[in-house]
Amino acid sequence: MDEHYSLMRGGLLYRLTHAGGVAWTERAYAPWVAFALWTIVLLPVVVFCALDHRLIGGVAVPLVRDYTVWARFFVAMPVLVLAAPLADERMWRSLGHLRNLVEPGHQAEFEKALERLRRWRDSIWPELLLFALAIAGVFAAPTLPLYDHATSWRNDGAQLTPAGWWLSWVGFPLFRFMTLLWLWRFLLWVCLLARFSRLDLALHAAHPDGCGGVGFLGYANASFLVMPLVAGLLVAGSCAVELEHLGVRLESLHMLLGGYAVFAVGIMLAPLLLLTPKLAALKRNSLLAYGALGTDASEEFEHRWLGRARRTAAPIIDGGDPSALADLTAVYETASRMGTVPVQRWILLQFIGATVLPLLPLLLLVMPLDEIVQKLFSMLV
Repeated sequence: MDEHYSLMRGGLLYRLTHAGGVAWTERAYAPWVAFALWTIVLLPVVVFCALDHRLIGGVAVPLVRDYTVWARFFVAMPVLVLAAPLADERMWRSLGHLRNLVEPGHQAEFEKALERLRRWRDSIWPELLLFALAIAGVFAAPTLPLYDHATSWRNDGAQLTPAGWWLSWVGFPLFRFMTLLWLWRFLLWVCLLARFSRLDLALHAAHPDGCGGVGFLGYANASFLVMPLVAGLLVAGSCAVELEHLGVRLESLHMLLGGYAVFAVGIMLAPLLLLTPKLAALKRNSLLAYGALGTDASEEFEHRWLGRARRTAAPIIDGGDPSALADLTAVYETASRMGTVPVQRWILLQFIGATVLPLLPLLLLVMPLDEIVQKLFSMLV
C-alpha cells in the first residue's frame, strides 16, 4: 500500500487539478482554489445586484441580508475546499495504521478490499454521475426561496434577475457537486470500515486508547467533520432567512434544530458502530479471561501473605508479588472501562461542536449580543 494512500487522492477532479499543478487536496493550493470559486460564483452576483440596485437596498430582501447565500457560498463553499488537505492527511495516516491491525491470515483480503476501493476512487464515472446530478438539480429542486410577497435581489415574482440566474446555473451546481463529492468519499470510507470490521484483527482490551486499539478510527472519521459543519451552515442560513424576513419565531424551530443536531451527530458516529459488535465481544471475553487470571493471582497472593489455604491456583504471573497484582488490577480496570464505540471524548466533542456551532449565530437575530453576554455573566456569578 502506498504510504500516502488516501480516499481523497483520486478521481476525475483530482486528476484535472493535479495535472494543472493546483490539486485541491494540497494545503498550499487549497486557499487559491477557494478564492477562485469565490470569484467565479459571488463576484458576478455582487456586480449584477449592484447594477440593479439590489445589493444593499432597493428591495425588501437585498443581497447583503440574504443569509442563505452568504452561509452557503461565502462560508460553506470555501470550507469544503480548505478541509480537503486536512482530511487527506488524516486519512492516509489512518489507512497506514489499519494494515498493522489485520491478522496475517487476512492480509490478502484487506489488500484486495483496498484495491477495490482504489478502483472506485480513481474511476471517472462516479464523479461524472455526480456532476450530472448537480446539473439536474437545477431542474429538479428549488435552490433558494422565492419571496412571493416581497421583492428580493433574486427575483421579481417568478422571474429571476441576472444575479439569480447566475447563482442558479453556476453557483448551485458547483456547490452541489462539491457536496456530492464529499458524500462519495464518505461512502467509500464506510465501505472500507464495513470490510475491515469483518476481518480478524489484533485487538486488545487493555490497550491504553480505551477502544481496543482502534481508537484512531475516530480520528480518521473526523476527516469528514466538514460535512456536519457545512450542513449546519445551510440550516442556520435558511432559518435566519425565515426569522428575519418571513416572521418565523425561533421557538417554532426548536424541534427542527434539535432533530438536525441529533441526526448529524448520529451520521458521524454511524460508521464507527460497525466495529461495535467486535469490540463488545473483545471486552466480554477479555473480562472473563482477566477475571479468571485475577482469581488465581489473588489466591496465590493471599496464600503467601495471609497464610490462607490455596486451592488449585496456578497463576501465570507471580501472584505473591504485590506490584504484579497491582498491575493486573490496573489492566483489568482498563479493560472494564474499554469503550465499544471507537471514538475518544475529544473527538466526540469535535463532532458535536461542528454540528452545533454554526447554529449559535441564530441567537443574535432574536437577542442582542450585549443581552446574551449579560445573561451569561449573571449565570456565572
